[in-house]
Amino acid sequence: MVAKQQELGARSLAYLALRQIEKDGAYANIALKQVLNQYHPQPREARLAAELVYGTTRMRLAVDHIMRQFLNKPLSELMPELKIILRMSIYQLHYLKVEPYAAVNEGVSLTKKYASPRLAGLANAVLRNYLRADKQLLLPAKENNLREYLHLTLSFPQWLVDYLLQHYSPAEAEAFCLHANAHHGIAIRTNTLKTSRDELLELLASEGITAHAAGYAPETIIISGGVGNIAELALFREGYFIVQGLSSQLVGHALSPRPGSTVLDLCAAPGGKSTHLAALMNNQGTIDAFDLHPHKVELIKDNAQRLDMQCITSHAADSRCLPERYQQAADYVLLDAPCSGLGVLASRSDSRFRKEIANIEALAKLSYQLLEAAATYVKPGGKLCYSTCTITNEENSANIRRFLAEHNDFALAPLQGLMPLLPEKKEQLASGEIQLMPFAADKELEGFYIALLEKRR
Repeated sequence: MVAKQQELGARSLAYLALRQIEKDGAYANIALKQVLNQYHPQPREARLAAELVYGTTRMRLAVDHIMRQFLNKPLSELMPELKIILRMSIYQLHYLKVEPYAAVNEGVSLTKKYASPRLAGLANAVLRNYLRADKQLLLPAKENNLREYLHLTLSFPQWLVDYLLQHYSPAEAEAFCLHANAHHGIAIRTNTLKTSRDELLELLASEGITAHAAGYAPETIIISGGVGNIAELALFREGYFIVQGLSSQLVGHALSPRPGSTVLDLCAAPGGKSTHLAALMNNQGTIDAFDLHPHKVELIKDNAQRLDMQCITSHAADSRCLPERYQQAADYVLLDAPCSGLGVLASRSDSRFRKEIANIEALAKLSYQLLEAAATYVKPGGKLCYSTCTITNEENSANIRRFLAEHNDFALAPLQGLMPLLPEKKEQLASGEIQLMPFAADKELEGFYIALLEKRR
């Protein structure tokens, strides 16, 4: 007889995921997914666990700054298990405004269960001292020191704060950080080979899921409530949609491949853009999707199979040196280049802590190598789309300027496929490149760069 899986509440689930992040260096989304798949909690518990994991991870610098004020020893000397529990408890009290009694009691109970009963008194003292403190004095105010406010109050690494203040105005730097700390819902893309957006909205509503049609790409839906573990939804498993960011969904429309075309998607995992191209091509033609890492190639295969897209073939390969048969073979090439990912920090709670300033220069160099290789795969008269999910000039426009200076057989081509979707940006789109900023008027969009190049006949 198989023993029934132990049922855990949201705070225990969150603790188990946070422990993987803290002690094993796991990615937040992967750690949470593993825990949810293991324990299969009710949707309400899964939603709270996700909020605790992502929120505690995102606001770590602020929470640690608060915590230090109630400890009589360095934070580094605190037992890791207790540190995780106190972070999660203070996040609930300071940001979620949960009932103090519940947060303190749960924090003490978790300490007894996962840390040590002898530390329960310390956990209780820290949390009750927080409740008695003047909350206005716990974190730096913007008016007193903008740099410290962005670093500690809004919880961004110092190098990133300095980069933002060097390249953008103080108001833009703050808007960038606020956007990255906000919850924008879950963006999904309708699988138009199987259903329409309106039909999918009706199906989601019938499952008790709160969702609405977003602007921009015509397939986009934003889910704002009613979902626990999205991978357990029947509509997801049956291929009615894929999770994909708003700005990311614009890339397929920027390239707009015709049905029957030959397409190469370089750096394609996990397959969001490959499957979008397949849908736009009505599953007619060939799409060869490449990724360097075999385990990521499996993600492309899984998504293509789930969405029932037979025109996609995935390969493990270094896109900088594909076999000779791909030279000048493609009508369309998509290079969604490896980048610093600074435009999509809102959907990746731990990403800001996995970057450093040196990454920008190194990734810009790698992206340029990939861009040069991608150019060799394009037929005369074919098109090459270069995109990143970041905001740095080094990785974006600077690479395109250098490429055009060194390759006179290519020129920027108007982004015709995006003009109906971003009518207020027609002038930029006509130039062949666009930089979307997360602090611009269209705040729903993530930071993204898209350029379209055409190879001369």
